[in-house]
Amino acid sequence: MAISQIPDRGAPPQSAANLALAQVTLEALLMPNGKAEVGRLRMVRDERQEDLGDDPLGPASGIVNGLRLSVILWSFIALVVLLMR
Repeated sequence: MAISQIPDRGAPPQSAANLALAQVTLEALLMPNGKAEVGRLRMVRDERQEDLGDDPLGPASGIVNGLRLSVILWSFIALVVLLMR
């Protein structure tokens, strides 16, 4: 069979995905404002880390929430026991 008679199957899906990834990467590298965006992203990450930092009432609020949940569950159990009588 001659090469001209072989049907064209098209590009494999993985090759198309690699081509799209390469194009996006190239566009990102050629952007003139790339360095400004990186600096802005670093600033946002630093702010998020500060927000997740030390919370002096963190353990106490966890204990209070646990006690609330316990009271609600015991109240529900008591209600079920009283209704079953």
